[in-house]
Amino acid sequence: MALRNRLVRAFTLVELLVVIGIIALLISILLPALGKARSAANTVACSANLRSILQGMQIYAAQNKGAIPGSGWTSSLFLFKDNGTNPDTTFNDGNCPGVTDIFDWEAPIGRVMGIKFNDGGDPASRAERFMTLRDVKTFTCPENDFVATIFNPAGLNNVTIGRMISYNTCISFLMQSKGKSQQTALTFATLVLPSSYSPKVAKVGQPSEKAYIADGARFVSRGTAPDVDLACYGNLGGAYADQSPSTTFTRSWDRAAATGNSGPSTGAAPRDPRIFAYRHGNKRQFGSTDSYRFNVGFFDGHVETMGDLQGANPKFWYPKGSVLTAAAGTTEQSSEIWKDCLDKYYNGQGGTYTIP
Repeated sequence: MALRNRLVRAFTLVELLVVIGIIALLISILLPALGKARSAANTVACSANLRSILQGMQIYAAQNKGAIPGSGWTSSLFLFKDNGTNPDTTFNDGNCPGVTDIFDWEAPIGRVMGIKFNDGGDPASRAERFMTLRDVKTFTCPENDFVATIFNPAGLNNVTIGRMISYNTCISFLMQSKGKSQQTALTFATLVLPSSYSPKVAKVGQPSEKAYIADGARFVSRGTAPDVDLACYGNLGGAYADQSPSTTFTRSWDRAAATGNSGPSTGAAPRDPRIFAYRHGNKRQFGSTDSYRFNVGFFDGHVETMGDLQGANPKFWYPKGSVLTAAAGTTEQSSEIWKDCLDKYYNGQGGTYTIP
């Protein structure tokens, strides 16, 4: 009888508190590990998205004589006249069918992937197309939970503020060589493309070393949170393309807060914009170089996860034979290259650098 009484005796308050404390301790130990596992799984899922996008890019190129989608010389050439050198005034922010802006890679790749969306040119159709494609699962990085405001509505006042665009292409691969006015969309003044270059896969160089697309955060800078410019003619890359992580002109992969660079501005927070594009590593601001990581998709179809400085190697972001010029002993603004990139990839020396 005494044994049965001991078996059915209820927990005391102290025993209950001890059990609750042990459970809380276990949860506190396990949650960080679970969070890391979730982030790792999201990095893998993001890599799979980029591989699918690269397959779509390659299908588009195969169907269009090797042309790279998302360029004013390829999928958006219809917006220009006179052999592609001047905007066709028939098209504007009130009439832009098929693409959101000239650097829109989502629409041409979405078509070859069989994604259905509104092709109309009026503002309501453009807004619907932009939001539909922005939220396609394959076009959405699962680590991207950042909201972007509309910087330039371009008549698209009915665009719903929502997740920023997850992936950006590299604008230097989307340009035509000398003598073409669209080249002015490339602001890196010291970059000279090869004289024979045109936006075709066969022209980029070694495809396993040339980056078509990557996790991005256009537009951000050290003083501004994400916003999006939806103007039809896509100034300096529009909503979809950017310069490269190696140049101070970037508004997608801003590395000002990396060690050795110019540091944070005195403007509005956030101060370290790496948290937006390099979102597969450190989640806090002002971390160490390369603790911030992003996925980069190359023209041969493979994807790599890289640190922020590792991924800023100029050879990834410019066609083979391009010439960059870095000013020696001057500020980042005059050399147009981040200081840590100058030190790592130029041996800290000014002068010209020919992209291999």
